[in-house]
Amino acid sequence: MTTPTLVVAGDRDDSPLTVCGPEWFTDAYTLSPGPKSLLTLFGAEHMLGGISGYLVTETTDENPARVAAVQRLTWAYLRTALYPDERAWPVACAELMTSPTPQGRVESK
Repeated sequence: MTTPTLVVAGDRDDSPLTVCGPEWFTDAYTLSPGPKSLLTLFGAEHMLGGISGYLVTETTDENPARVAAVQRLTWAYLRTALYPDERAWPVACAELMTSPTPQGRVESK
């Protein structure tokens, strides 16, 4: 995968799909060339509080602050990817990283 990509993962994602542990979900970031960003959410499980499909409500992680962080950071990433002069992504990353109680961390390559 060579296109710019935001990969979002939880650091407590123990999926029955693999025995590799949470780092398996970061392979798209770790193993792919090209510009990538990895948002790792602290304490987050597989579903990250999101909705997996139409009329589907199960989740393994119902933390509203994490849901808001995913929403805010995804929006900022897409805004900057679509409008290169936009500074939403670096601003959102800086706010996350300098928060007294950060919801996660961002790495980029």
